[in-house]
Amino acid sequence: MRWGMRLPFAIAAAPIAIAVCSAVVARLSQTAAITPWEPAIAMEAVRMNLRLPVYAAPHATHIYGPLLTASLAALFRLTGLSIPAARFVLSCTGFALSLFLARIFVHPFSIARIVFGVLLFYASCLRADLIFLVVQPDSTALLLASVAIWLFARRNAGWAAVLLVAAMLFKQTAAAFSIIPLVYLALLPRGLQLQAVSRAALLPVCLALTLVALASIWPATFHAIVTVPASIEVRPERAPAIVIYLFATFPVLLPALLALRSSRVPPGERERWALAALIVLLPASIWTLCKAGGSYNSLLPVYLAITALFLARLEAIKTWISSLSATWQGAAAATIAALIVVSFLYQVQRDIALLRLRSGDPHYGAAVAVGRAFHAISPQDPTIAYRATGYVGESLFFQLDTNAVQGNWPRQLPPMLKREIENAPAVIAVRSYVPTPVFEETLLAMGWQPQQNAALNHSYYTLWLSPASAAFR
Repeated sequence: MRWGMRLPFAIAAAPIAIAVCSAVVARLSQTAAITPWEPAIAMEAVRMNLRLPVYAAPHATHIYGPLLTASLAALFRLTGLSIPAARFVLSCTGFALSLFLARIFVHPFSIARIVFGVLLFYASCLRADLIFLVVQPDSTALLLASVAIWLFARRNAGWAAVLLVAAMLFKQTAAAFSIIPLVYLALLPRGLQLQAVSRAALLPVCLALTLVALASIWPATFHAIVTVPASIEVRPERAPAIVIYLFATFPVLLPALLALRSSRVPPGERERWALAALIVLLPASIWTLCKAGGSYNSLLPVYLAITALFLARLEAIKTWISSLSATWQGAAAATIAALIVVSFLYQVQRDIALLRLRSGDPHYGAAVAVGRAFHAISPQDPTIAYRATGYVGESLFFQLDTNAVQGNWPRQLPPMLKREIENAPAVIAVRSYVPTPVFEETLLAMGWQPQQNAALNHSYYTLWLSPASAAFR
């Protein structure tokens, strides 16, 4: 394309690059916990390193796969307990995912095209609550699942199955990728063939056998990663609104689909794989978002699939623009560029708001010191008690998640956590953007009292004392 047609794409890339870089710098420079689940997830890795049971009731762990805990445990053996280190490593897997997908779907190859592709793939997290920049397994699971499908496409079904099982054991929704090869085969001009279908069926069969083995050998693990998530209420009535929202606010899908009809640049293997991924991941992502408590990060797989299809057909789109008269070429390129900006920056105001949210503040060190002085527990941030006294306690959020009723947190504090509070002399409470009124209400009902502490003034942290402890002050 001539420079006059490239200029709109360069202009579109600029604000997206600024948004991505700003989010990365803001998040990776943050030392406090961003979500209240981050310290809880980190403490599960600490439990594993201390050889304490992770999957043993009444202890409650996260509902992600066990490989998240195992990988963080390995990291913390090198760095010590460090949420920023975990966040950095997981953000790197997001970049690796973006680079891997760009190298596959950007064609023909050039450094500029690859950079543009990496930018768009990574910018997908701007539409998914900045999920690449928190301590959650989404990027790692998607990277492993994507590599698995790539290996399958190169007739290495054995390693593809291994990586796909690993992806599922990071985050269970990665299991949806096992269906992509079957859909790809259905899109081939020659149609389905028994030998190819048998080979493609290996992936879902391996995943099913893995779950059967988990249920038989490690039933507590199966309960945590399958039974508990499956109990969350699904609200299908939300699906139509989600579909409308997705198509209306990620409009690069439209030129990508229209470009599939191009006779000058006919679709090839890349496009078929991207389209197969879109067909599978669209309903899977919508179903996940329809679950109670679902958030926009559930749509990340379908955003990546749409981006892959768009980049795979970008050469056809450019060819179509070049076929227009000189008068219309600039307008067409500007329109496509505008669709790119809208698609990836539609939620920029939400992203700005998310960058301001955290579950802690610079007074964290003071909270640890106060916790040490009063031998406090800290269910809202278990890392405080661990750093203060070496105590490995329960997570309020994991207990509420595990004991949820139809996807809603219980109205009373779970018994395990209530017993822990009864045996504690003090609690460090942590204010965050996720309210937990049941926790404060239980403390008050048990006669606990919030205390003024100079070290914690104007902070996210509050010291509570038990009736017995308060009586001795």
